[in-house]
This record gives sequence, C-alpha cells and structure tokens, in this order.
Amino acid sequence: MQPWQNPRLDEIRDETRQWAEQTFPGGSRRDRAGEFFSAEMMGELGSKGLLGICMPEQYGGQGRPVAEQVAAFEGLGWGCRDSGFVYAAISQVFGIQMILVLLGSEELCRRYLPGAISGEIQLLHCFTEEGGGSDAFGMETSAVKNEDGDWILSGTKTFITNGPQGDVAMVWAKTTEGRSPFALTAFMVDLTWQGASYGREFEKIGLRTVPMGEVIFEDVVVPADHVIGRKGGGLAALTESTGWERALLLTAALGPMARVLEEVVEWTRTREAYGKPIGAHQQVSSRVANMVMRHRLSRMAIYDMAARLGDGDSIQSHLESAAVTKLFVSENYTPFMIDAMQNFGVRGILYDWDIQQDLRDSIPATIYVGTSETMRNTIAKLAGVPVE
Repeated sequence: MQPWQNPRLDEIRDETRQWAEQTFPGGSRRDRAGEFFSAEMMGELGSKGLLGICMPEQYGGQGRPVAEQVAAFEGLGWGCRDSGFVYAAISQVFGIQMILVLLGSEELCRRYLPGAISGEIQLLHCFTEEGGGSDAFGMETSAVKNEDGDWILSGTKTFITNGPQGDVAMVWAKTTEGRSPFALTAFMVDLTWQGASYGREFEKIGLRTVPMGEVIFEDVVVPADHVIGRKGGGLAALTESTGWERALLLTAALGPMARVLEEVVEWTRTREAYGKPIGAHQQVSSRVANMVMRHRLSRMAIYDMAARLGDGDSIQSHLESAAVTKLFVSENYTPFMIDAMQNFGVRGILYDWDIQQDLRDSIPATIYVGTSETMRNTIAKLAGVPVE
C-alpha cells in the first residue's frame, strides 16, 4: 500500500474537511476585504488538536506520524476557503515547531511548544531581508554577546509571513563575520521584549488573509539559553526549516485542488453549450483530465515525503526529494487553477466566483521557501552538478 492509500489518512482528511466547513466560513469575504485571519481561528485549530498531531506528547502533541498531520491539513484546506490561514498554520508546524523539536533545548521546547500547539501563541519565521532572500550569508542582522553572556540582536527582517500579528519569532542572525558555514545562529525571540517591533505591512495579490510585514530588532537582549542548538548552528537550523517546508508546505495546495476539481467536474456536467454538457467537448474534458493528473501526482509527491519523514526525522537525507517535491507541486498548482478558470469561462474572472481567489492564492507557490530557479539549482547541485 502506498502512503496516500492509507484508509486512516482518508478518515482524518474527511473528518477535518467537514469540521473546517462548519468552523471557518467566510474565507472569500476575508480575501476580498483584505481581512487577516484571527488569533481565535488559530485557537480553534489548537483546540481541535490540528497544530500538534505530529508533535511530541510531552509538549501537548499527539505523537502521531507526519502523514496524519498532512492529511489533517489537506482536509483543512479542502473545507476552508482561506488558503492564507491554512498556509500560516502549516508553516508554523513544519517550519518552526518541528525545528524546535529537532534542534531546540528541552527548556525552549517546554517554553514555547505548548502555547504554539494549543494555538495560544503564533510563531514567526524571521530569515528574509530586503537585500536578499536565498543568500543566507548576505544577511545584515547581527547578534553580539554582551558582558553578561546574553546576545544583543539588531536588524530588520522583511516579507515575514504573519509578521504584524505573531508573538514569538525564530530569528537568524550573523554571529561571525564572513561566509563561514558557522557564521549564523538561530534564536527564539519574544516579540514583547524591548526593542522588538513591527514595521511596514505589504499588500499581496494572493494569500491575502495572512499578513506579511517587517519585524525590527533594535538592540534586543536575547538570553543565552534562547539559542537554537548552539552558536554557529544557524545553517543547520535553516536547512531543517527550509527542507521541511519545501517537503510539506505545498500540502496547502492539496485541499484547494481537490475542492476546485469537484466544482469543475460538477460545472462541466451541468453547464450546457450547443445542446449538450460542456464536458462532452474534448477541449473541456482534456483540461479536466490535466487537472486530475496534476492533483493526483501532487498528492502522491507530498504523501511520499510525509512517509519518508516518518515520526519527525531530520530532513538532511531527503533534501533533494524535498526540493523536487516543492518544484513539482508548485509548478503544477497554478496551471491547475488556470485550467479551472478557463472551464468556468467568463465567470472565472468575476469576483463573485471564488475560482479567481484560488488562482491568486496559487501564484506565490513558486516563490516562497525558494523560487523555482533556486529549486532547480539545488536539485542539480545535489545530483552532482558543480553549481556555484
């Protein structure tokens, strides 16, 4: 039996889908208004247990396989037409919580994971800066030790998902000059600490219900015990974080693809042209077939990665597969939605029809957590090509 054929995963997905349909209406309205998802919504996920399925039980999680977490998020995206909210939840679990589990101290895990799993606090991933995204060693944010052994953190992070409303940030900073593999260190930073603040907010064409903005650190005193791993271990933390997100963040595509496919099939069965259902026309049915193919293969790729990662293993031995998965799913997501829009005809471009929202929400997928160009360079390099 293949990972995506497990009946237990179907049960989790379907139950979560039904719950999400009842619990999170209004996603299209929030998108049109540019209204961000609320802390209460994240609290609902926590109360349902959806932020901790694959997290250790000692921190409030359920200790279940990663594939079950993926199935729950697939169902959430299917039942809740709010891809920004779903994206934020998946990013927190796989891009931040999992890195705390893998590399954080027991003290840091006990301090931050229970609140994140319950939905009481929201976590931010603060790596990107104005001068560069994928160039880890080009960052300007720095941290230096003071005489008490604590760290003084200064710099600005930008294009941060959930920036204006998060509570605690995982922050990368240079602690050594140059481009040494040990130049970076990762920290957990409470955004209520003196010197931490929010800067600009950015309006986006897609994922409009999750905010994006700047997070500013002005001589923030970070206790020595808030280092993730060790000094100089920031690159290892970044590899785990981006690797996990590349492997599984596109779970956010699976629910919307399944929902839209259902809607398109129903439309092509009931909408008539020239005296017969439009699905009887080969051009229309061919687009539907392409949609089915893109959805099924994307689903297989994501669940294959979930099976490889088991109960929450290191991503280190799966970096190439993670990059392949991210590239493949992201580059099929938007064409899938374009085919859907085309099948709805003029209705596909009307704000009164939700497919235009699904299309806009798909567009950022080839950019976040590494552009398609970065993914191709990574894949080639890991395959043995001497990419600089």
